[in-house]
Amino acid sequence: MTTNTAPIDTVIEHATETTKAAGERVREFAQIGVRKATEGFEQISKAAQTASEQLNVQATQARDNAAKASLKLLEVAKEDADAGFAAMRDFLAAKSPLEAFDVSAKYWRGRIETRIAQAQDLGAFVRKTADDAVRPVQERIEKFAKAAA
Repeated sequence: MTTNTAPIDTVIEHATETTKAAGERVREFAQIGVRKATEGFEQISKAAQTASEQLNVQATQARDNAAKASLKLLEVAKEDADAGFAAMRDFLAAKSPLEAFDVSAKYWRGRIETRIAQAQDLGAFVRKTADDAVRPVQERIEKFAKAAA
């Protein structure tokens, strides 16, 4: 009795080739997936590094601007103290009550005018500082929105 195994051998051979081809395809897809995941990770890593650097720059700018604002306030306090001492000296040196009243009126008028100018100057500085701090954040949000669209 002779058994003819040729058809079974052909089927087995064909199944083996198909399995090898499928394995190759799976390996190719896996390699593509790994490459794309690596590229995506690199992009995310670069974006995070850039964001971190920008935040450091902004924090440094905020610290520097806070120091500048503090110095401006110290200048205001020094100017106010100097003006107060000068007014007190002139007030005590006055030769009449009318002259003392005039010194006092000039002092208060000058202080009010100076305070208004100082408030405007400090307000402009704070607005500029706030704009400088917010602008980079707005630009990143707009850039992200464009990229997401």
